[in-house]
Amino acid sequence: MFNPEEIIFAVTTACNMHCPHCFVNRKPFNLKASDAITFLKSVYDSQNSSIEKVGFSGGEPFLRPDFLCEVIKAAIDMDFMFDRIMTNGDWWQSEEDLRETLQKVYDAGYDGKIGLSYDNFHAQSEERIATFIQTAWEIFGSDAVEIQSVEGKASPYASSKESATLSTGVGSDPTCGDKTCETGFERGSVKAVPEPCPPYPQESHTDSILLTQNLAWKLSSLASRLNLTYEENISSTGLGIASLSDDEHFLPAYIQTESFQSTDPRAWHDKEWFKDQHCAEMGQILFVHATGDIAPCCGFANENKALYIGRITDSFDSVLKNAGQSRMIKICYKEGLSKQIKRFKEQGKLPEGKTADVCTFCDLVCRLQN
Repeated sequence: MFNPEEIIFAVTTACNMHCPHCFVNRKPFNLKASDAITFLKSVYDSQNSSIEKVGFSGGEPFLRPDFLCEVIKAAIDMDFMFDRIMTNGDWWQSEEDLRETLQKVYDAGYDGKIGLSYDNFHAQSEERIATFIQTAWEIFGSDAVEIQSVEGKASPYASSKESATLSTGVGSDPTCGDKTCETGFERGSVKAVPEPCPPYPQESHTDSILLTQNLAWKLSSLASRLNLTYEENISSTGLGIASLSDDEHFLPAYIQTESFQSTDPRAWHDKEWFKDQHCAEMGQILFVHATGDIAPCCGFANENKALYIGRITDSFDSVLKNAGQSRMIKICYKEGLSKQIKRFKEQGKLPEGKTADVCTFCDLVCRLQN
């Protein structure tokens, strides 16, 4: 059953990129550090908690370094460990900005991993990503960075050069200075109204690559730039791991295939159904959205209200009680999502085809619960 072991705070919905595979709510929301710390205290004080780790996501969490530092210091005081901070690695305006921000987070006491999203969907500049990695190594250590990559499936947008601009950050577009950010955020801002885009450097736009470009080539090219050896173990389904390394550095790249929402016809073209592990991979996590809503996993289906089990202003024990009464928690963690396949088919609610993605099917179940 549901017994969370980690909390992930989605610090903000603000991001300097607009990646076509991202499902994050782009309306402008920021978590309050004080709320996050109060909630952590209720976890620490609870006799029912198995939570040991804290992680950070977004949006782009490094756009709010003050939040990170406040919560990191509080988490240390309460003896929590850290998992990772997920980042696109391309949020900085200058190398001085990059170094000062990472050093500030390190000085706050952070000793977890830096999870770097790097693939064709993000379309970052290889040069800037290499600079980010090298700077993170200097500050956090030679094994501090982990790459998380998504291998794109064949899709309508994957064959046109226009799609590459969709995956490029709004802030990194050299024409962006005359536009208005959809997020309504400047770096470090808590304003919920549109502001001019920050002046992200033009060079972050120059290496935009088509989504159809081979991901292995992209990773091996990065390895060459960093003077690292590249090895990979990737299955025919696109899942696997690559390693970029030398005698001093180890940079793993964890590769997963692209996910689609259940309303997208591309989600139902797989040859076999997902393997039901009762959410063992994505679950046992409290994911605190930037809106303050809390969901019981970090998969993209957690944007559905049917999975919400409380608010950041609730106590941990209250959230755990809500989880025990949640129909979706029971389906995901006890009954198993695969048991819903036959039921939906009999009710005529099952789309034609199959999906190997458990999060896609969870998204479908959530939508049918509403």
